[in-house]
Amino acid sequence: MLDRPSIEHCPNCNSTHIDNYCSNCGQRIYRKRFTTKGFFGVVGSAINFERGFLHTAIWMFRNPGTVVSDYLNGKTKIYINPLNYILIIAGAYAFLVLSLNILDSTVASTNSLLQTDQMQTSPEALELQSRWVEFIKKYVNFMPILMIPFASLFSKWYYRKQKLFYGEYLIINTFIFAQNTLITVLFSPVIIVFPSVLDIYPVISISLTIIYFTFAFKSIFKNSVLGSVFGTLFIFIGGMIFFLLFMLLIMSIVIISSKLLGVNLMNIAQ
Repeated sequence: MLDRPSIEHCPNCNSTHIDNYCSNCGQRIYRKRFTTKGFFGVVGSAINFERGFLHTAIWMFRNPGTVVSDYLNGKTKIYINPLNYILIIAGAYAFLVLSLNILDSTVASTNSLLQTDQMQTSPEALELQSRWVEFIKKYVNFMPILMIPFASLFSKWYYRKQKLFYGEYLIINTFIFAQNTLITVLFSPVIIVFPSVLDIYPVISISLTIIYFTFAFKSIFKNSVLGSVFGTLFIFIGGMIFFLLFMLLIMSIVIISSKLLGVNLMNIAQ
């Protein structure tokens, strides 16, 4: 980088209390202009293995308990904010789910598992399912995030002896759900190379979820493997059921309200 003119004020908040960083707002003070070398220095800082996204991702695989313990005890600088973490991963997840046709294949695989020759799905049910899938496609990147408040309620009850606040369980589950979603992202090359894997993807996805959640809960709460497995099933399945019930309630309110107002939702959806 080439030297900039003398910097006496923070470029962000105009404070004069500056060194390498502004003591008022935390803005880093760049005293040199960005050359090519400087650009790669910024990139290197962004993917620093000692802090930030990659550091968080690596340690959420190595030892989730360390990440959670550090973060809840105020050692946050070396980790990415959990909400930012899950938003970044959820964006990549949404792209892959839609581009690799994972959602449609999962629905088709689930239907084939649930249906028998004696159980025929009505056209109305298929239409409803189709519209539900289209709705999920629009907001698929938010689905892991929307489940977290419900899973955290079950976490607070199951691990009530830990005496943690609900907000702390929100942080814990945000990290875990983000990492579990990252596993799906990292698994995507397998789907690209072996497209037939999509036929059994729901089973693979559920298995990976149970394995990682069990590992994470055991690392964080130091309980037995069996207790962690039960915790995973209770928290994940319970959270999902309550999330679906909540979505059903919202949809019911919308449908009833539309009927009372004389609005045709079918026409709006088209």
